[in-house]
Amino acid sequence: MKKHSTLEDIAIAAGVSRATVSYVLTGKKKVSRETTEKILGIATNLGYLDTRSSKNTKEKAKTPFIGFLVLPNRVRPDEDYFVFSIQEGIHDTLRSSGQCLVYNRLQQFNDAQDPALVRFVDSVKGLIILNPGDDAIYERFMENLRSRSVPHVLIGSPNSENTYYVDMDVVSSAYQSSSMLLSKGCRHIIYIDSHKGMKQSSQILKGYHLAHEERDIPWNEEHLIHAEGTSIEEGMRIARSAVTSGKKVDGFITPNDILARGVIIALQQLQVKVPQDCKVISLGGGVISSQISFPRISAVDYNPFQMGTEAAVMLLEIISKKRMRPTHSVFPAILIERETS
Repeated sequence: MKKHSTLEDIAIAAGVSRATVSYVLTGKKKVSRETTEKILGIATNLGYLDTRSSKNTKEKAKTPFIGFLVLPNRVRPDEDYFVFSIQEGIHDTLRSSGQCLVYNRLQQFNDAQDPALVRFVDSVKGLIILNPGDDAIYERFMENLRSRSVPHVLIGSPNSENTYYVDMDVVSSAYQSSSMLLSKGCRHIIYIDSHKGMKQSSQILKGYHLAHEERDIPWNEEHLIHAEGTSIEEGMRIARSAVTSGKKVDGFITPNDILARGVIIALQQLQVKVPQDCKVISLGGGVISSQISFPRISAVDYNPFQMGTEAAVMLLEIISKKRMRPTHSVFPAILIERETS
């Protein structure tokens, strides 16, 4: 292995041009997956990435920027109070340690080597990633992060325990919420889930099933509805459709406050009394459920501000080498009962 490998060395070994190697390593232009993987493998074997990583580390040490990358979650940015709280927790922690926060939210994630995204990653000394995925694009992005030796912490459920992450106990969240309504006599609950394909859906469903099994109450698959998006209007549409279908409905559980607020508005318009005739619980409590909505919404509080704080502390300890083995922190689900149940 050469002591100081060059782009020319990699190009010769890969049988491509020097420019193609540069495109792959900088992300300036898109290159086929097969060629990209071949070049990255050769660069690793020749020790080029290690050398470049060392140089990048020295350069990043001069800049106190920490990145906060929010991957797509189908919530309108101006309504995503959960992300606001997490971001404030991160910012508060970094500010006290002399670091600066750089925010980047993706509406679409179709290219793991998008030049703008690569530049963002290369401009920070560490990265906090919200809403980790489980598809091939996400996995390639994570491979790129590791090849660049970028310290990072995930907020959400990871694909592997061999990483640093902060997560929420969504199984308990779903279980507690379903149990509360079932214990209050609700037998016709509409369970609104996020759109199909969301990573945490299977965990949430596990909690619902457990609550029904413990009470020997049959689970009705027809009562599970996948939202097409996350908005007040979508919550209103689902609630109006369910109530006017002619079937009895005595409860709603939603994945977040935004859909819950839409459900309540629709019930009020249909003159369905909340909580006397129909109860509502949100699995993602925040400022809407606790302060903005009337009536205030019964909701699960994960303390997103503290989650952001925990993720920031974890990342700073990784960067300073105070943590060198993958660790994680799972926040408990705390169901707060208010006027809607």
